[in-house]
Amino acid sequence: MVLPRHLQETILRHLFPGDGDEHALVILAGVADFEGHRRLLAREIVLARDHIDSVPGRYGYKMMKAEFIQPLIRRCRTEGLAYISVHNHGGEGSVAFSQADLSSHERGYPALLDLAGGMPVGAAVYARGAIAGDIWMSDRTRLSLDETRVLGINIERLYDAPRSMRAADSPFHARQLLMFGEAGQAKLANARVGVVGAGGVGSLLVEYLARLGVGTIVVVDDDRIALSNLSRVVGATRWDARYPFSLDWMPKVVRDFAERNSAKKVKIAQRTARRANPNCNVECIDGDFAAPSFANRFLGCDFLFLAADSMRARLLFNAIVQQYYIPGIQIGTKITSHADTKSLDDAFSVERWVLPSCNCLWCSGMISPHLLAVEAKSPEERKDQDYGTLVANPSVITMNAIGASMAANDFMMSFLGLHDEAAAVTPRRVKHLSRATIHESYLADPDCLECSATNGSRLGKGDTGDLPTLLPL
Repeated sequence: MVLPRHLQETILRHLFPGDGDEHALVILAGVADFEGHRRLLAREIVLARDHIDSVPGRYGYKMMKAEFIQPLIRRCRTEGLAYISVHNHGGEGSVAFSQADLSSHERGYPALLDLAGGMPVGAAVYARGAIAGDIWMSDRTRLSLDETRVLGINIERLYDAPRSMRAADSPFHARQLLMFGEAGQAKLANARVGVVGAGGVGSLLVEYLARLGVGTIVVVDDDRIALSNLSRVVGATRWDARYPFSLDWMPKVVRDFAERNSAKKVKIAQRTARRANPNCNVECIDGDFAAPSFANRFLGCDFLFLAADSMRARLLFNAIVQQYYIPGIQIGTKITSHADTKSLDDAFSVERWVLPSCNCLWCSGMISPHLLAVEAKSPEERKDQDYGTLVANPSVITMNAIGASMAANDFMMSFLGLHDEAAAVTPRRVKHLSRATIHESYLADPDCLECSATNGSRLGKGDTGDLPTLLPL
């Protein structure tokens, strides 16, 4: 199960107000499946009022009234959500259902499954620092909660009892183990991380992640390397660009051949990662991130990086974060200059955290509907209408590295739970001319159809919602 931090805080305040009593609520959750692994995505919390919705039970200590449960089950059936009943026990660090709890599940959940119309129903029980779950599928099979993740500045992991993790003995990461130990290295080895874009920023990210010890990296890009890329794409060589010799003697036909047959950026990224860490599994996707079959490959990731600068990539990345609760960071560098005077006006690197209900790129105005429409046109149409989108932007590896290293470091700290809990996930802009670091903030739109819990939004809908991918050919 995955919960945004603000929902988890609401749950804890309600279940543990300090009176030592038992309290109840319901989680309405989207469902996402990826290669046999199921995630429940907590979209909404409905609190059960003491003595009104939650009353003394006929068999157990307390129960929720049918008048409270039935409209929620109907909503789950209509909106394609899982129904999870939640209550609390005492103790700390470990928790389990009582026999009375399990008996009540066996009496009531078969009927609830019928009312839910094929959506999962189940229960979760909280203690301080622990969660256990009993989730019933439509075929009456029962699953426990393997892990609960809370998404904030740190990715918190909760279990029914303490877990121990050990990393494989590797001299490659001996110095890292001194910082975050075997348990931290094991988390990285089990991580699946997506990188959208394998150019100047993306190639750096792939190498950083491989050297950190990330177990699986999924990287997508449909571009080939060019001679002009070699100054900033990590691991690229003149032979990759098919220019092993001086340009002086090359006729145009040879140069055209080089452009058509140069190495794919994803293959260079894969080679770089494997040289850095032979144990790293790199899934390279030579294609458009917005193609449905390619976008779906990222839905099982634990974390995403957006290192591509198109509006379509921003739109899809933002949608995956909000709909599937996969935290991510967008990275970019912008250099502007005066064409007439050739003076440098501005140069900055930016790192934008995007979490469910937090720093939504749509709310913040970082996705331009106009540029989305421009990108939908063919290159010939854009050239004819003089949109200027075919003009290359300035790019320098040192500035790309600032954004990439900030993002990779924040991923590491967040994934291993090392950030100061008081730290904010505000976007950062590093101004290279003034050496200033600016923390930005964006107001969320309470009616945003991307990141709010308003009716019809994509937040936490998982597999029941459509992603803004390109239409299949």
